[in-house]
Amino acid sequence: MKSIFSALLLMLSITVFAQNSSDQVQIENTLNNYIDAFYKGDTTKLKLAIKPRLNKFGYWKNKESGNYEYYAHMSYDKAMQFVQKMNDEGKTRDEKIIRNVEVLDIGNHIASAKVTATWGIDYVQLSKDNGQWMIEQVIWEGPYEKEATKKTSTYYLIRHAEKDQSDKLNRNPHLTDVGKVRAENWANILKDVKFDMVYSTDYHRTKETAMPTANANGVELTFYDPRNMNVESFKKDTNGKTVLIVGHSNTTPMFTNGLIGEKKYKMIEESNNSNLYIVTISKDSKTSTLLKVD
Repeated sequence: MKSIFSALLLMLSITVFAQNSSDQVQIENTLNNYIDAFYKGDTTKLKLAIKPRLNKFGYWKNKESGNYEYYAHMSYDKAMQFVQKMNDEGKTRDEKIIRNVEVLDIGNHIASAKVTATWGIDYVQLSKDNGQWMIEQVIWEGPYEKEATKKTSTYYLIRHAEKDQSDKLNRNPHLTDVGKVRAENWANILKDVKFDMVYSTDYHRTKETAMPTANANGVELTFYDPRNMNVESFKKDTNGKTVLIVGHSNTTPMFTNGLIGEKKYKMIEESNNSNLYIVTISKDSKTSTLLKVD
């Protein structure tokens, strides 16, 4: 009975994880449509992003006084008119430097997010109808100030899958057939996560574990040496990215601890190839979660 209960809990954890990942991707798409609409004067993109009952207002910083002053309310119709006017007057832009979307929290029917764009910072409330996440409310401040922003980074860390242990002297074995199935399973479990980068140590077992996910995301493997890894430099290089890191029973929890800045996780048991560590680092917080996925 205990094993059945544990299996049910595991299945529930995986289902919730996959659902949250899928919702996050949908919300990020909506937020990017929202940015594109205002950058490119695209009313079609705006219709995909905002609800007819949109309520948007903000605060603009007065250059002379340094105080933030209330700025005009923008309804759905006014937003459409504004974007169309930008298009008609040729006031469009292809802004890639000042552009970031960050999902802050996801409920069953509502979610909150942060958008950083050339005009400033928007805090956004969304709701989900008929399976589609769209923006209902926005409160913003401007103009854009560089020091007020920091991108969110998300790291997924796993140990390599089952390796061939028939030759105890072989320090660089390949995966077993069971291990190859697990590697493909990781790619399937994480299919709703869009990875920007996939890191692996330079061993057959880690590379073979990482490749299915790397291929699914159209990215090359980036090799790293956990013995010579500067975690702060790594975080700077991957700022704002979603990254998969494949390592070993000792290096994976060690790397996770380095990312969160505390000794939270112990070395993985040799028989355990199912740990999934998820670390999120934003301007104000660091969070970590450990899941077991068999």
